[in-house]
Amino acid sequence: MSANSLDESALRVSDCVTELLRKQPFFGSLVLRLPLRADSTRKTLASDGREIRYSPDWVAETDAHLIETAMARVVMACALKHHTRRGERDPERWQTASQFVTHALLRDAGFTLPPDAEAWEDVSVEQAYDRLPEPGEDDPGEDSDPAQGGANGAGAAGQAPPSGDGDESGDPSDPAGQGEDGASGAPPSHDPAGTGEVMDASARAGDGSGSDETPVDTAAEEHAWDEAMHQALSIARAEGKTPGGVEETIRNAHASALDWRTLLRRYMTDAASCDYSWSVPNRRFIDSGLYLPSIRSDGIDTIAVIIDTSGSVPAQTLAEFWTELRKIAGEIRPERVFVLQVDAALRNAAEYTADDLPDEIAIMGRGGTDFRPGFEWLDEQGIQPRVCLYFTDMECSSYPESQPSFDVIWVSYGSLPSERNREPWGERIDIGR
Repeated sequence: MSANSLDESALRVSDCVTELLRKQPFFGSLVLRLPLRADSTRKTLASDGREIRYSPDWVAETDAHLIETAMARVVMACALKHHTRRGERDPERWQTASQFVTHALLRDAGFTLPPDAEAWEDVSVEQAYDRLPEPGEDDPGEDSDPAQGGANGAGAAGQAPPSGDGDESGDPSDPAGQGEDGASGAPPSHDPAGTGEVMDASARAGDGSGSDETPVDTAAEEHAWDEAMHQALSIARAEGKTPGGVEETIRNAHASALDWRTLLRRYMTDAASCDYSWSVPNRRFIDSGLYLPSIRSDGIDTIAVIIDTSGSVPAQTLAEFWTELRKIAGEIRPERVFVLQVDAALRNAAEYTADDLPDEIAIMGRGGTDFRPGFEWLDEQGIQPRVCLYFTDMECSSYPESQPSFDVIWVSYGSLPSERNREPWGERIDIGR
């Protein structure tokens, strides 16, 4: 491929990233974290969790909306750890399972999928893998039920590649597997549905990209993607473009594996960074000739903490919450911290800085519970915190009539709330179950 053609492909990829940032900021911000490079050993577009590789020929021949869909699919697969969880499973069958799972999420988020792309809802990649036929088995046919192990349509495991003659060695004009970037020894390219492939993180070793000296730390890799994913959600929320199905999947996939302290810290630190800066270009893309924005992190100026001081509040649990809050405040350095004590009415309101938060809280109240007074006080005072933490047992159904304009995190202790008193908006962190 000529240098001009490579430049044109790079420019096209850059335009697609910009469109993702505009239309789908959750996916766009995830793509923005990964360097992009041309790699003719890939059939379409791929990611190993550290970078995105694209076939210049495929980019030149493919509609922009399908390139955007493939970008979103591969970063979604990485966010769900598909690049670290394959183990010894068959790679092509795993690729198909990954595509089926992520297609459903992309479709619900508003992406356009290829006409024959199959999507399975409410299954993990491992469950989808187990329901697909073993390599070499006959396709059960179009009338089979995915829940019983069948697969149909263009996404089936035995489907031919989207282009070419099925040779998995990469570009036929490059028999040695030497990509545009000079990499050799690249793993076979599997993309059954033509919507982008997820490569194993472990495949980086020996791929010529300079990462073969250090083994992949899977735990650190997954933690980094957790952080990137939650920051991307924060960015999407700030723009009012949160993909609901994706948000629910992420919450269910990761919340159970993390204790409440980790979740609280994550939500608080995520609240401090939620914008792009075009004035400072993203250095990860400069070497590829792409001019894209960087993510700008801003500090938190104000947070609010509302403490439910009704008679059921356990003093020890409150003490643990308060200790953790003081630690996090010391890290993110908010300029102002408003602490409100509320039972059925506002009992106390105090303002602090990150440095003068008291060691413990003297409880005032011990009456009933009403969630409205604290929010009413903030509104009356004209206070717009970046985030509001509400520490409560959720034993109340008296919520404000309208959702506040700021983020709310319900820190819920005790049993899970019932349908009657479940929070109508905001995020909930459960502790002391």
